[in-house]
Amino acid sequence: MTRTQKILSTAALATGALSTGANAQTEPAETQESVAADLAALDARLFKAAFEDCDMTVLEELLADDMEFYHDRDGLSYTTSEAFIADVKKDCGGGKRVLVAESLSTHMIGDYGAMQQGRHEFHQVMPDGSSIAREKGVFMHLWKRTSTSAAGWQIARVISYDHEGM
Repeated sequence: MTRTQKILSTAALATGALSTGANAQTEPAETQESVAADLAALDARLFKAAFEDCDMTVLEELLADDMEFYHDRDGLSYTTSEAFIADVKKDCGGGKRVLVAESLSTHMIGDYGAMQQGRHEFHQVMPDGSSIAREKGVFMHLWKRTSTSAAGWQIARVISYDHEGM
């Protein structure tokens, strides 16, 4: 390698290091905690849209087209988000989902995404605005990273189990 080539090579490496450093300062590193916080917010948004707001556009954004939904009572219940959303649309309103405090946990699944687990209750909302707990259960969501959702995440798989009346 000639002296000129060495100088140009060194300059290129230095420029790359500087640009990498600049990006590192403008984009904070993703952590387990930041992913858990992001997915907790998306979880709350998803269930509010499905049970209280009847906002199907949120479900369309947050559920992968090929989402699979497994339920302890029904087995494989859905193999597309379209079928799931159609059923939610028919039954929306009059209920809400309550996440059991401190039950939510998130585990990274390599570069694919993250698994989120928790416990929740389903409540019937009464005409006066109060609610009555009717059922409880456990859930596991497999979130995948995606560029097709503004949120950057979509649920690919749902496992909903251990349901019992309250």
